[in-house]
Amino acid sequence: MPQLVKRTEIIAYLNTGEKGAITKTWSLVGNKTTDLSYSYNPQQTTEQYVVDDVASTTLDGYQLAIDGEMKCYFGDAVYDYINGLRYNLSIGDSAVTEVLLIDKYDKSSSDSSFKAQTFECTVSVNSYGGAGGETPTISYTIGINGNPTQGSVTFTGKTPTFTPTVSA
Repeated sequence: MPQLVKRTEIIAYLNTGEKGAITKTWSLVGNKTTDLSYSYNPQQTTEQYVVDDVASTTLDGYQLAIDGEMKCYFGDAVYDYINGLRYNLSIGDSAVTEVLLIDKYDKSSSDSSFKAQTFECTVSVNSYGGAGGETPTISYTIGINGNPTQGSVTFTGKTPTFTPTVSA
């Protein structure tokens, strides 16, 4: 039977640990955040052929990005990580990490795992601060780099463990 997906079941974790480490430090993205949207930004080519009255469009790929804005929440692993990128004006490889995207509504019928995928990503800071008398915010974009590693995730408490899908 169809079931509405809850926003709390579309989950992102950012690797806030040391890049390249075997064990990832997955930190939940979304604390003190009211809107976190995935933008797929389709990359298309449209051509009008001389023998057709209607143009043809080809979908070439996606430029996936996750746009977020959170209240400055010192001590939260994601805030501390992104604020560190801001403070250090990180660019290039220094702004690259990994993101884990989980569809927690899509649970395996054979075990307690959920459909998930990881991507390399670049985190960029868009703005920082805010109006007087309000809690400041930090706005950021998680730009997805390349193809995903498909897999599944299980949880021990609130900690995810990602397992890549083995190709046949």
